[in-house]
Amino acid sequence: MPTPIKTLLLFVMINFSSIAVAQDWVWAPDFPEGNNIPPIAAPDQNGDLRTLADLSGRNGLVLVLSRSFDWCPYCISQLQQLVDVAPEFEAMGINVATMTYDSLQTLKNAETDYDVDFPMLSDEDTRHFSALNIVNNQYEPGDRAYGIPYPGIFLIDADGVIRFKFAEEDYRERPDFSQVLAAARYL
Repeated sequence: MPTPIKTLLLFVMINFSSIAVAQDWVWAPDFPEGNNIPPIAAPDQNGDLRTLADLSGRNGLVLVLSRSFDWCPYCISQLQQLVDVAPEFEAMGINVATMTYDSLQTLKNAETDYDVDFPMLSDEDTRHFSALNIVNNQYEPGDRAYGIPYPGIFLIDADGVIRFKFAEEDYRERPDFSQVLAAARYL
């Protein structure tokens, strides 16, 4: 009978091996799985400063990094999906949070519009996105999209260690939360 780790490795090999071979692109290249995520200190939609320690549940955190909940339809769709699956993560002791470059007011509006009940962090100065090396640098200063990240998801354990990363090179494609939920069962 396979162990949970062997089952997970088999799942990863089956579902992700063709992606790894097909592309050289690596999301958050300076922070591979097994490394600690850089410190987080960012305001949430209520203006409260949040850190990794208070964001994490007893078993960890799903941190979804998105472009904008104001103008990006792919991010908004992903947010709506996350609202639907958040209770499943929380039942596993894993909290949920998002981070965008949006203003606090934009995040507060999104909280109301999409019935969000988890922290939505603002990285308006792109300090965190820069530290993670995920800023999409195709936009120039002054462009409304300047400072957006390449979107992706970190699954972080309670000690701040990145256990899994999920991202697609094309910002219009987003990882399916069923894959994140499957990986979260092993935290």
